[in-house]
Amino acid sequence: MSNEHASCVFCGEFVLHIPGWASSVPSYRLMRATWQEDHAFVVGSLHFSCLRASPARSEFAAEFAQIATGHGREITYQAAGETQTLIQPGLGYVEQIFRGDECAIHRSDTRDSWLVQEYAGPWYVLDRPQLEDIAQGKQPRLDPGVERIVLPREPMANLADATLPELLDSLGVTDRYPGLAAGEPEYEFWKYFAPKRVLEYAVIATPPLPTEAAAFLRDYAPGYQPIDLDALERDEPRS
Repeated sequence: MSNEHASCVFCGEFVLHIPGWASSVPSYRLMRATWQEDHAFVVGSLHFSCLRASPARSEFAAEFAQIATGHGREITYQAAGETQTLIQPGLGYVEQIFRGDECAIHRSDTRDSWLVQEYAGPWYVLDRPQLEDIAQGKQPRLDPGVERIVLPREPMANLADATLPELLDSLGVTDRYPGLAAGEPEYEFWKYFAPKRVLEYAVIATPPLPTEAAAFLRDYAPGYQPIDLDALERDEPRS
């Protein structure tokens, strides 16, 4: 990850990726900043707290939903005085299974994966292990694996022994992760490469799902039918 992409697209401060509290929009998503006059593409990381607080949160959520709940679409934009056309890929969460006051939940039509998106913008991807936990009355845990990121400056002393709150405090971004303690995150230091300030770490956390989403999924999870992969393969068009 580059230094440029480690800064929040809304506040400009450093983003430490923690599942449920921060995420990123990669360049290949071709997401447009429809709230800006030039409709520039959005690329980079963001704190979910900054997204909720942004005046552009509704436009961001609407544009993200267009990508997340489809199989792709054609988009046009102006560059160098000419109209360019690209295919914006979709994430395939096409089946809406819940719509409430705060969020909507969509299911993928090709795999056992669910997208919970707040109308204020933040989103959470739940896969089969998380739904199985919910069905058993447990809190779902998100485990993205080992993250690798470039720190904005020389880190605190004893970085290998620091707790997650201590790390966030040393980076000056604690206030960008409100309510993080409620997620009981498990933080593990892996490696630090000093010449390039590259930190490798892992965080497992309970996402702060909207109350209505958690309530719906508790009822839904025990009875959901897994995707039939054999049926999908039979239905695929042959060339």
